Amino acid sequence: MKYISLVRKYFNRKDKPVFSYNELRMLDIPRNYIKVLLHHMVRRGEIVRIRRGWYSFHRDPIIFIFTLPPNTAYYGLGFAAHIYDVWEQVPNPEILTYIAPRKIRVGTYIVLNTPIIIRKISRKMFYGYGLIRYGEWNIPISTPEKILIDMVYYNYPFIDEIIPNLLEKIDIKRIKKMTINQQTLSKRVNKILSKYV
Repeated sequence: MKYISLVRKYFNRKDKPVFSYNELRMLDIPRNYIKVLLHHMVRRGEIVRIRRGWYSFHRDPIIFIFTLPPNTAYYGLGFAAHIYDVWEQVPNPEILTYIAPRKIRVGTYIVLNTPIIIRKISRKMFYGYGLIRYGEWNIPISTPEKILIDMVYYNYPFIDEIIPNLLEKIDIKRIKKMTINQQTLSKRVNKILSKYV
């Protein structure tokens, strides 16, 4: 009971969306007891497993991104378009990160019955996002301009459904600045834009 109280005290907070197995080790909980403790708390429904080694008292799949190192990932593509109210669909959340596959594998994770899609993005494409309030947390989300750039980059299948409304939130000059050093991508973006502007 003593250890469960410790876990609740340190990790059942709004400002602590997730916690890791390694963080429990820092609380001086006996190593051979940590797995038993976590298993017991998950089975009772007090905490949920977000992914291997990561847990939470909160029941929102969006917190998955907090299991990744800060400033290494953001939510983008259709999910970001939905957050900006430019797409009525409620797509599966998609995380773009440059640390895949070293720290997390690319693919789909099921969190609280919600598929979370992890995509690898190159370091040179890792820009154009900011923090937006979502529920209780500020989460990293791509800007409207970067939504368009990423949709072109990934050949996003729903681009034609999203662009008409997305254009109302986009600054074309900013897109040109963002792609100035990527000629091939810039041409592809301009080709898409020319269909709508």
